[in-house]
Amino acid sequence: MNDEELEQVMRSGLHTKAGEVEVGGEYAALARAGARTRRHTRVGLVAAVTAAVIVASVAVADRVGQDPDPTLIAGPGTTDASPDRTGETSAVPGDWRVESYGGVQLRVPPDWGWGGVPMKDPAPGPRLMSCGEGAFAFPGDDGQTRFVDDRDMPYVGRAGYYMTDMCTSGGVEQGDATAPPMTTHPWVWLGSPLAIGTVELPNDFVQETVEVNGLRVTVGDDDPQELATILGSIEGVEVDDNGCASATTLPKQSDDLTPMAVESVSVCEYRLRDGSDPLLGYSTSITGSAAQRVFDAIYETPGGQLECDPDVSPSADFVLLRFRSQSEDIDVPVRLDGCGGYYTGGRQGGTRLFTRANVTPWVVDGIGLYASGGMVGNAISGLYDMPQG
Repeated sequence: MNDEELEQVMRSGLHTKAGEVEVGGEYAALARAGARTRRHTRVGLVAAVTAAVIVASVAVADRVGQDPDPTLIAGPGTTDASPDRTGETSAVPGDWRVESYGGVQLRVPPDWGWGGVPMKDPAPGPRLMSCGEGAFAFPGDDGQTRFVDDRDMPYVGRAGYYMTDMCTSGGVEQGDATAPPMTTHPWVWLGSPLAIGTVELPNDFVQETVEVNGLRVTVGDDDPQELATILGSIEGVEVDDNGCASATTLPKQSDDLTPMAVESVSVCEYRLRDGSDPLLGYSTSITGSAAQRVFDAIYETPGGQLECDPDVSPSADFVLLRFRSQSEDIDVPVRLDGCGGYYTGGRQGGTRLFTRANVTPWVVDGIGLYASGGMVGNAISGLYDMPQG
């Protein structure tokens, strides 16, 4: 591919990506403003490498849960199969949180951050490419999520989400300083590009990659007990501990909303895949009075008119809010594309458009990072605070 063809592909890919997140209505200006604040940048990269990487990001960022790639990167010291760790793990501490992705869940310490996962470099050769390494959001001491630009701290990364539009390609040698991960903090990669096995890294880190439900998970840690505990918590699930199904279809609308005594709400963010049902990318849950506020803010929003055709299939990820009471469960679809809004149906006028008041209550934990549209934004970008870490 020559330079002119490469530029055309890049422009086409970025134009398509941007078109997926166009929003209308009163929140359009806020969404675009939010998108501008989400652009993380790097300096000193070779322009040709950057352009090629951006194209690759557009092409693969929304693909998760695919069959394992036989060319997965092995790295030095990798074994053919994951060792049996029976008897090595201890009980998972009660305050560790659930992290779920595409039918696999595990638990990590409560103060870990959230980020992305390196991917295979589309260029020939066994190399990794990183579109943002480290934590880009983390739980603040006050309980509110803080947003950062690649903070050096333990984190959980998810494949299919890229944290920056400036990507780097590093060597396959896992101990090489130019290749992710930088071994200064523990990490978990959900949807890992690495081959199954164990690798010893600098700074007393051990990296282990396993496969569950067809999904590769890599855990790296310099604490053997913590490493074993995280690995021992990995399990395949159809519905995770936050109450979110691993795969689903987007409902046309919810049941008719009526006043409801909400006990909890599952916040389930789904990734779209070609030819398959969307897979769960991230989940969390809200309980008690905070869950009631999520429901009330949506219920009290008047019905609105969309500026698009709601029957068109969504072109962006979506969220399901599953409200639970003692007597019933109600799923409210949340579309994040150009037809953005809550699809409540029934007598309430069909759709409730997004406002700051009805979005902020459910944007908690990692939702603000994973459901916000990344670099280019979407229908909820700019509608909630993003305090810097």
